[in-house]
Amino acid sequence: ETLGVANKAAAMEGLQQAIRDLQRRVDALEQGATGDDGSLVPGRKAGTSDAQVLKKVSTRLQDFEAQLTAQLSNMQSDFDKKLSHVNRGASSMRPLDAAG
Repeated sequence: ETLGVANKAAAMEGLQQAIRDLQRRVDALEQGATGDDGSLVPGRKAGTSDAQVLKKVSTRLQDFEAQLTAQLSNMQSDFDKKLSHVNRGASSMRPLDAAG
């Protein structure tokens, strides 16, 4: 059971690192990683405004956040089910003369 907790902690750390990496990328874009034409993203096709790019990034981050939330919710549900199962097993293994 300790292995399941360790796996959950490792998965959480991986997801948090991915979020931090994405945040750094967005921050770099917003702080002026500017191209010669003054746009936020150098070397991209003409006709796409900075606002459109930022909207797309924002939308993708929201989608990613929703996926993470769903995944974490599923992990929590699985963990709760396993914990409930372990607790049920532990309670059935008490000696007959145990108090409580």
